[in-house]
Amino acid sequence: MARLSLEKSNLLATIALLAHESQISSLLKLVQEYDSILCRYRLVAPPQIASQFPQQFNLSIQSLELNQLETAIDSENFLAVIFLIDPTLSAPSKPDITDLSRLCSLRNIPFAFNLATAYPIINSLIPSRVAHLIFNPIAGQRDATQDLLKVRQILSPWLHLHIHLTSKEVDADQLAQQAIAAKPDLIIASGGDGTVSLVASQLMGTGIPLGIIPRGTANALSVSLGIPTTVEGACQMIIAGTTRHLDAAHCNQHLMTLLAGIGFEAETVGKASRELKNQWGVLAYLIAGWDQMGQQELFTTELEIDGVVSQFQAFAVTVANSAPPTSVLAQGVGEVVFDDGLLDITIITAKQALQPTITSKLQTARYLMNLYGSALIRTKVELPNLYHFRAERLKLTTSSPQKIVVDGEMVGTTPLEVACIPNALTVFAPAKHRPSPVEKIAVLWAQRVSPSLSALIAALGFSGLVGVPFALWLIVQIKTELLSAQTETIETLILWQIQQLSSPLWDQVMLTINLLNNVEIVVPIFLITVSLLWSRRVYWQVLMFIIVSVGAVIIDYELKLLFDRSRPDLWPLLMSEQNYSFFNESVLQGTVIYGAIAYFLAIRFPRFAQGIYGSTILLVGAIGLSSLYLGIHWPLDVLTGWSVGFLWLSICIILLRLQDIRKSVKQQQKTMDIEI
Repeated sequence: MARLSLEKSNLLATIALLAHESQISSLLKLVQEYDSILCRYRLVAPPQIASQFPQQFNLSIQSLELNQLETAIDSENFLAVIFLIDPTLSAPSKPDITDLSRLCSLRNIPFAFNLATAYPIINSLIPSRVAHLIFNPIAGQRDATQDLLKVRQILSPWLHLHIHLTSKEVDADQLAQQAIAAKPDLIIASGGDGTVSLVASQLMGTGIPLGIIPRGTANALSVSLGIPTTVEGACQMIIAGTTRHLDAAHCNQHLMTLLAGIGFEAETVGKASRELKNQWGVLAYLIAGWDQMGQQELFTTELEIDGVVSQFQAFAVTVANSAPPTSVLAQGVGEVVFDDGLLDITIITAKQALQPTITSKLQTARYLMNLYGSALIRTKVELPNLYHFRAERLKLTTSSPQKIVVDGEMVGTTPLEVACIPNALTVFAPAKHRPSPVEKIAVLWAQRVSPSLSALIAALGFSGLVGVPFALWLIVQIKTELLSAQTETIETLILWQIQQLSSPLWDQVMLTINLLNNVEIVVPIFLITVSLLWSRRVYWQVLMFIIVSVGAVIIDYELKLLFDRSRPDLWPLLMSEQNYSFFNESVLQGTVIYGAIAYFLAIRFPRFAQGIYGSTILLVGAIGLSSLYLGIHWPLDVLTGWSVGFLWLSICIILLRLQDIRKSVKQQQKTMDIEI
């Protein structure tokens, strides 16, 4: 792993303060006026100037020799150089203002040479957010130097960034204390869960929000909060500025943001050594867990919640404040909510200790996979030997001392006391996810019918092909029996009113619009769309487009078998139509084909989604209007064609989104890292 060669002081956002002898008093007055802003930055000045700043300024100004200034500006993270010059001096002075201004221009650093230019520079710092980054250079397996450069490149245009590096001598919690003293707008922790936990322990109660850039082996807290696990994604999350409250807990005097584990969890973490994690990454937990499956002993556990004591013969006990799906032993009800003010306690019991056989290990692995699957779709799993509780605090004792792991670190042995701290931290994280209707359908199906989403997709597709035409046929039958004469009279009046607008120009416009549903136009559009989707390798979108198009033809054919209706015969037609009128493809298939294309474009270009959908609605509306103008469809036929087309298209889009959910679940199962 590459080691960072940068000195810690070189990474702090720095402002240089200089002045000729006659301007020192003006510089002191300027700094005193803006001390509340300047105190958030590293200030440097020549010794003869630094010594003149009164202590009541409450500023820490470091001395920097003039012969070191140009080198420092060329290599360090300078925000600005303020050099108040004496305009009456004719001879060159040290430092040379010409050399300094040229260097600042080369490095794109703001340079002020009088009060008129200094005020705008300092005022520009007022709305800027100041961030302190606590960076662990030995976390994870990536190149730390490249990661840090990437963080600076992404965040520097948006934040004034002070960077602190952890070391063997100075840990993350100590650096966090120093950062808090500087009163920044936010503090960022970059490293593994251990680094993040240490920083978080110091931020509790300060009101300073925490940004997380995960670079560890497991990054469990980031995953549980929905924070991207790439450097780029995590930085963009911080820039976006969306925050969530995160509960925490006191766990035997240790801060817990994730979870505490006893039994199988603790033993597995203990076996996943640094050497194993360096060699195998997240697979180290799988390797250690597989080995522990044949060695885990049972222990008697007494759990006290609100004065009620329960006893279990336990295999594993997990107390979770937050947990990703991969923390399978915490998934008693399928989801650990990190901002509900409660702890999730999951106890897995057993009648006898596990045997070190392949069969026994496979059975245990299957049990854990069931827990993992329930977490992916956020639904409670019904498994034997599993108990779940929610509580604000608890006490736990065991028949023999058991190891305790808290947020991935071993912290001693039982007994254990845990108390939740609601809304302990403010963290940059995605807004609370509200399940879409499609996700609710998937969860309901998994809970009540079958865990297989493939069966749901097939059932919805079949229901659409059969149920949609039948339901509409029933509606039309009711209309025919009860409202036939009145409806036809109204429709005839509507067509005659539209015909009054006819003119040679409108005849050509409507004929052109109606051509958009001719075979000569629709087939090439269909083939081009399929080719473009295939070239982008979005094969499920290709399949959906084929299904929605072919399905529209099938539904249209089904309805024509159920009933027919003659076309309007009110005036000589400008074009000839031989098919039955009801649900003719000029309306139904136009709605489906162009609606599906609009959906694909909106996915590809989300910023223009409203414009795309609006234009498509106008296009499909114009196609229906052209059919009425040309006298080839009744108004009710056009209206129903729009309706059934939209309904069938919606069903197919739901099927595609369900497939995306199914694909995501299967992908996560394949890459599962049991962080036990």
